[in-house]
Amino acid sequence: MSPWIIIVILGACAIAYALIMPKKDKVQEPGHQLVQEMESTLEHYMAEIENDNDALIQRVAEMKGEAAAADQRMQSQLQELQERLAELENRKSIEAEKYVNGASLHNASGLQARALVDSVRFESEAEVSEVDLQVVEQEFPPLRDSIKERYAELFNLYAEGKSVDAIAKQTGIQRGEVQLILQLAEREES
Repeated sequence: MSPWIIIVILGACAIAYALIMPKKDKVQEPGHQLVQEMESTLEHYMAEIENDNDALIQRVAEMKGEAAAADQRMQSQLQELQERLAELENRKSIEAEKYVNGASLHNASGLQARALVDSVRFESEAEVSEVDLQVVEQEFPPLRDSIKERYAELFNLYAEGKSVDAIAKQTGIQRGEVQLILQLAEREES
């Protein structure tokens, strides 16, 4: 072969290779573009997270400051209330001292008057209680001896074999009360 044919063949190979090369870059380019888009998306996402973290840190700092201010206000209010309490206790002790001093002047005659009032009150309470006892005795006659005597109709119906419900309807006494009366009568008999 002649050298110029070799050169032409090498040139044709170079041209063919050059034509193939851009096709490989075009095939690889969409994948490369996808990677770049993902990187930019991730960078944008990381920037948003960083901004959110900064905002959160700032809000926490604000809340801490607000809590400290509220705590300071409460401490000052507490101190003010303690001072008021001490002042009121002082006033109370002064007034009590004045009252004791004033009462000691009238103490001798006051004790005699108090003793007289107490004795009159005691005697009147004794008389009132005696009168109350007499009124109660007149209003409420002594109770009968037996439950069976007090509830004779109930026990007659029970002796006839009537049920508790039937007895309750006929006498107008509630069912539970009828049962209780029957139980008390059994206890009384034993």
